[in-house]
Amino acid sequence: MAGALAGQAGAVTGGARGIGREIAAACAVAGARVAVLDQDAEGARRAAAELGDGALGLGVDVTDAAAVAEVLAEVDATLGGLDFLVNNAGIRHIAPFPAHDVDVWRRTIDVNLTGTFICSQAAVRIMLPRGRGKIVNLASIAGELALRERAAYNASKAAVVGLTKSIATELGSQGIWCNAVAPGIVETPLSAEYFRDEAMTRTIVDNTPLGRWGQVHEIAGPVVFLCSEASDFVQGATLFVDGGWVAGKGY
Repeated sequence: MAGALAGQAGAVTGGARGIGREIAAACAVAGARVAVLDQDAEGARRAAAELGDGALGLGVDVTDAAAVAEVLAEVDATLGGLDFLVNNAGIRHIAPFPAHDVDVWRRTIDVNLTGTFICSQAAVRIMLPRGRGKIVNLASIAGELALRERAAYNASKAAVVGLTKSIATELGSQGIWCNAVAPGIVETPLSAEYFRDEAMTRTIVDNTPLGRWGQVHEIAGPVVFLCSEASDFVQGATLFVDGGWVAGKGY
């Protein structure tokens, strides 16, 4: 989608690595001025440097409302606008439900859900006076199909889908779009353990109609679409980018 975001400016949270980094790169290729936001400030700066002139790398904890507001204001001032926000920052913990630590539960909900709320709210406050803005939230197939030993992650991603619908419903008439992308199993540093386990790789292949797992660039393209004018009649939707995993759960 070269040129799809020409003249626009936006921010990607959790953009220092993995899917977030690929999304930031794809937005830049599409013509946008991009701010890479990450708790790893140095990683954010490195990622922005790789995007070239016009990119900005900033450290921020998405659960800190004051810090998020300050950083997005800086993005707006430095890049000359805030046309889109991609809420990609997230964490995951694997543990049997009886042993799931409550503090880890709280932190997962705080980052994945509350962080998405905080960043979206701060962005909306900038976008509303201008009458237009797009928010894309990273959900997961785990928000639709519960994955074992991931109670907090499943719950947080299901809630992100609900938050997406809430923002879209309430603010659509005021020029704010909000949609979500729900990836399936994608090869990233976070999921590297899957591909070292022969049984897990067989499970992925057997449950995916396309017969393989995804690559980060295959998530970035749909995100660019949802940030662009090409998606102007898409509102409150969750796009499953999962090789057909969710669709194939019938019989």
